[in-house]
Amino acid sequence: MERTGINGMNVVIILPTYNERENIELVLDALHKKAKSIPHHIYSYLVVDDLSPDGTGDIIRAYQKKHTDTYLLEGKKEGLGKALLRGMTYAVEKLHADYILQMDCDLSHDPKKISEFIQEIDKGADFVVGSRYIKGGSIPSNWGIHRKIFSVVGNAIVRFGLGFTYVHDWTGGFRAYAVKYYHQLKDQMKEYSGYVFQIAFLHKAIQQGAHVIEVPIHFTDRKFGHSKIAPAEYIKNVLLYVGMHGPFGKFLIVGGFGFVINAVLLVVFREWAGLSPTIANLIGAAAAIFSNFNLNNMWTFKEKKITSLGMYLAKLVQFYVTSSIGVIVIQTGTIALGVKLFGESRYFIYFLIGTGLLLIWNYTVYSKIIWKKK
Repeated sequence: MERTGINGMNVVIILPTYNERENIELVLDALHKKAKSIPHHIYSYLVVDDLSPDGTGDIIRAYQKKHTDTYLLEGKKEGLGKALLRGMTYAVEKLHADYILQMDCDLSHDPKKISEFIQEIDKGADFVVGSRYIKGGSIPSNWGIHRKIFSVVGNAIVRFGLGFTYVHDWTGGFRAYAVKYYHQLKDQMKEYSGYVFQIAFLHKAIQQGAHVIEVPIHFTDRKFGHSKIAPAEYIKNVLLYVGMHGPFGKFLIVGGFGFVINAVLLVVFREWAGLSPTIANLIGAAAAIFSNFNLNNMWTFKEKKITSLGMYLAKLVQFYVTSSIGVIVIQTGTIALGVKLFGESRYFIYFLIGTGLLLIWNYTVYSKIIWKKK
């Protein structure tokens, strides 16, 4: 059935579900109530259910008898990303959406907040994100410290790893966007089946020119059911995406390879050749620097790749000089200070601390000086 906004936009609200029979009707009622107070637009509600065995689909079919603006799209369980893409396709092709608003259906996202999303859209925004990490937003206060750290640090890895630090919340599912991003990205998004879909879609939309507006949200724990996230799989996929698509992530991978070279040669020349920890580290670092330069040039900063031989040699020397300053002053200096204060027995711990500080120095210098924008 086609629904077209007369005075404004046709907004389709997508609610992905799997075993949410206790929550879905409460969410739909709250959304309908709130939408009545937001003028000038037409709202449709699309429940994308992965054939929930708890009867979520039956709840929706009964609900549809009194709400002709509510739709049910069922399909096999293939992950959140596949469900969202299926919902987007239906919203665009069947419901003729102008904007899509997606949110969780477990009441962790407050339905009353949709008015703020629509207000931003009315002001011209084409991508609005609900953020837990800006002023006015929050994560549940009753979460344990480990869960809070996991949430904040995990989001920061994506934020800084992809290099778009002005967007504060990458992993949430409360957002609204113009359907042009579906058209631009639908083919690329087919490879993302799980929760990393959220990160990838936002990232690729920004690359297509989306100017993201954030509205603060209070994220709350679900009252019924349980979370569908498999933590180990999610963490792996997030790190893989950031590593493959973000300059800092690629830098970390290259640095990790250089770290192995440095660490192996440090131990070899210290334990087998009997050299001092500082000298052994300098030898390992020299080899690691050469490896890092070439891998960064070919991969991390490939869009600014150094190609001419003369420039390559000049930049290699510059790379060695700047990297050596970091190695000698920061990394080796940390080792030397640790040895002087606490003895040689923990030299590898001092090496790890110095390497962490060195990472910050190196990325700043590499991106601002060696491979600076032309």
